[in-house]
Amino acid sequence: MRPIKQLIIGLIVIMTGSASLCAADLETGFLGIKWGTPISELAHFAKISERYDVSYYVDPQKSYTLFDIDIPSVIYGFYEGKFFAAYVNVETIDVFNQLKNQLTQKYGSPRTTLDVMKEQKIYNWKYKDTKIKLKLYEKKRTMKLGFYNTSLSARVNKAQREAFPQPRQPTFPLNQRRLKDAIDVMGF
Repeated sequence: MRPIKQLIIGLIVIMTGSASLCAADLETGFLGIKWGTPISELAHFAKISERYDVSYYVDPQKSYTLFDIDIPSVIYGFYEGKFFAAYVNVETIDVFNQLKNQLTQKYGSPRTTLDVMKEQKIYNWKYKDTKIKLKLYEKKRTMKLGFYNTSLSARVNKAQREAFPQPRQPTFPLNQRRLKDAIDVMGF
């Protein structure tokens, strides 16, 4: 390709503000933003929420294409001001299936987790230092795709567990729901 043609194509991509994901983007970050980048370096990002030491931002100047699928927005997660995760709300089951197929083609068969109590199915892939999770919440009828830097997200998870410990549920006595589940499992 001639240099002038490359320059023109590059300018068009920059001017339209679109971002496209490929495997190379996941080696050190997500869509050109390196894992651990301070939010202070991304002045055009807009904060949408915050909980404890985790803040969530969007880039209102961009449109996105992930695995050849147009995505309306990406939510960026920052822990103690450093970029550690990116999330995409998946709107339809068709897009969910397209994403699952594209991820499987690029990163192999996923490890699948099923949480019957939460009615949640999670497909997991790993690429270098990036964990990818495609989640289907059947009860809520929502779907989400997440990209996480493994070292930073481990710190976030540890801090969240310490800040918000989950109360342990006693095994006995069984509440009505757990009793029904136990009876169903035993086949009575």
